[in-house]
Amino acid sequence: MFNFSISWLFFWMKGRIEVDNQSVRSRIPRLLVWIIPYGMVAKDVALDDIKSTNVKGKSQIFPILLGLVLIVLGVLSALNNGLGLGILIIIGIILGIAGFKATLILETSTGQIHFDVPVSQKEVLFRIKKEIENRQKKPEPKIKENQVLEDL
Repeated sequence: MFNFSISWLFFWMKGRIEVDNQSVRSRIPRLLVWIIPYGMVAKDVALDDIKSTNVKGKSQIFPILLGLVLIVLGVLSALNNGLGLGILIIIGIILGIAGFKATLILETSTGQIHFDVPVSQKEVLFRIKKEIENRQKKPEPKIKENQVLEDL
């Protein structure tokens, strides 16, 4: 089981991906406006269906630009002795950093499945990728339901 932060701001909120002999299961909280958590997304992919895995860095231009605009507005507010300085600059920094992501891509027979995490959690995605590849190379033997009773 691999746990990772879904946002650098809400570092205590964790997503989870489990890799076993039959499937890859995930439970990841959703994020509204890239920083506010709401709801949960659960995905289950059979290990046999995964053709390839890849980890990539990704930049989302809209949150980065929005963050820069808010930072500039905060600085301009500071020049005019406004109170919005701290709030706009902090929100701008948060949104700007939220635009940098790392993505685990699972290529399946039905398409691609993406798992996005903050770029600081990229190492976890590499470990998940390695675990998936290891499980595909040497799967553990499957035990039939009645085999346990026969062995007794």
